[in-house]
Amino acid sequence: MNVGLCTISATERPVEEVVELASEVGYDGVEIWGRDHVGDGSEPVCTRIVEAAAEHGIDIAAYGSYLRCGTEAFDDDLEHELAIADRLGTETIRVWAGNQEYDDRDDEHWKRVVTDLRRVTGRAADHEIEVTVEKHDNTVTNCLEGARALIEAIGDEHCGLNYQPGFAIPAAELEREAKALAPLSNQLHLQTTRERTGRDRAALAESYYDLEAILNPFLEHGFDGYANVEFVSDERPYREAIEADLAYVRSILE
Repeated sequence: MNVGLCTISATERPVEEVVELASEVGYDGVEIWGRDHVGDGSEPVCTRIVEAAAEHGIDIAAYGSYLRCGTEAFDDDLEHELAIADRLGTETIRVWAGNQEYDDRDDEHWKRVVTDLRRVTGRAADHEIEVTVEKHDNTVTNCLEGARALIEAIGDEHCGLNYQPGFAIPAAELEREAKALAPLSNQLHLQTTRERTGRDRAALAESYYDLEAILNPFLEHGFDGYANVEFVSDERPYREAIEADLAYVRSILE
């Protein structure tokens, strides 16, 4: 398992600076934030990011796009977002699964999400890129059942889940999710709070859930993707925060 840093963890910093810091403290890769850090996604912008990653010897683990399957904007955004991922030279593009939660979905929305996800998976494969689908509130992957049903509906090795523990979910349920969804996942996002339903992000070592219990099913399954630290505590300087979270994850993996 590789450990990466999401550049969204430092939205106020230039992306090149985040890449440099991630490399200096020992991360294996970075997930590039798909908004301000790529701007218009032009060739010159992406080239600067690629050159920064090469200079500092760090992989571009994923492009964190906001391409949202099942929505009106999908058709307009598809090729633009794939082009950015291609320019970044990454092997993974992150996408989103609609805007209805699984238990509240209507049949038409579900069908459209599935159709769009199959389409982006096929087009991404043409670029030798795989798709990872964000597990998140307000999408059809908000719960274990929805995430599993969607990835199984696609049934393509180039499409997996971007699993992340949700802050509203009890620790025991997160462990059940991780066991069930590890075989369907190709990326991980890591962030936490000290208390369930808390709003202030905490260091991973201070999480209300047991991170080791979350990661173990992935290790047992032979997960070889990236576990990406997405957000960090603002209670200490940024460099110290990302360094502490990396050290804690490494302590579990060793």
